[in-house]
Amino acid sequence: MSNDLLAIVVMLVSSAMYALSFVLQHKGTQQAIGLSEGVDLPGEGGSAGFAKLLRNPTYLVGVVLFGLSFLVHLVALGLGAVAIVQPLIVTELIFIPPFAAIISGVRVTRRQWAAILAVCVGLAVFIVVASPSEGSRIPSTAEWIALLVGCAVLIGLLMGIGRRQHDSVRAALFGVAAGLVNALLALVAKGAFEGDHESTSDWLTDPLVWLTVVMAVLSVVAAALAFRAGPITSSTPAMISVNPVASTLVAMWLFGENITTSLLAIAVILVCVVVVIGGVYVLSQEEAAQAEAHAGAA
Repeated sequence: MSNDLLAIVVMLVSSAMYALSFVLQHKGTQQAIGLSEGVDLPGEGGSAGFAKLLRNPTYLVGVVLFGLSFLVHLVALGLGAVAIVQPLIVTELIFIPPFAAIISGVRVTRRQWAAILAVCVGLAVFIVVASPSEGSRIPSTAEWIALLVGCAVLIGLLMGIGRRQHDSVRAALFGVAAGLVNALLALVAKGAFEGDHESTSDWLTDPLVWLTVVMAVLSVVAAALAFRAGPITSSTPAMISVNPVASTLVAMWLFGENITTSLLAIAVILVCVVVVIGGVYVLSQEEAAQAEAHAGAA
């Protein structure tokens, strides 16, 4: 099995694990709401609800599984190009409906199955037509600094502008910012894996390794801010769509990764991007609506 194919398989496993962790965290949160008998959960000022959430085994399993999912994600990045691995992150939304049906008894609608099929076809055609290849270029320190500063400024602008907008626009802009943070996390993790590490001390003294840890924490914070900013149906599509697009484009400059750039290939790739984003939007709306309905019934 080639490294690229192995990277795809590993990333699909990671996405399935991410999806299962999200379903478990959601189910655990709903159980904690029921157990708290009306006590507010975190974000609403209720320490009692927070304590019950931390004691909920379903939620805790979901959190642990999320951490393991990230480790598998890192392995995928170590095996293949960012342009191959990151677009597959959107398959999280493909795995969520079946897992939710099994674990929480949520019904998967025809609209969701159609969106899942559209995302699968769009990703498959993208990978075949774009034919991404891993680059061998090693970024300089100046390029890493330029990338970090540029992203920090852009993220700051998005959040600054978003604070002055109404809920939906604010959530979308915060979602774009969170997507950029996640894209940066993937790029930094890729750089850390590509480094020359012959011993444990090499890992411990590599700034990119520690930057990966910092970016992982910031990605959680950025996602939380996006979810709190407004409707999840606005933040989630932006977050999930921006991540693979931004990371793929930057990886072409940073690591010298390549995709097919003929006019026909570019046209097909653009169609695939539109199809995938449309599928992500439909799935995120459907899943958010079902989550709200499930919460109301709990």
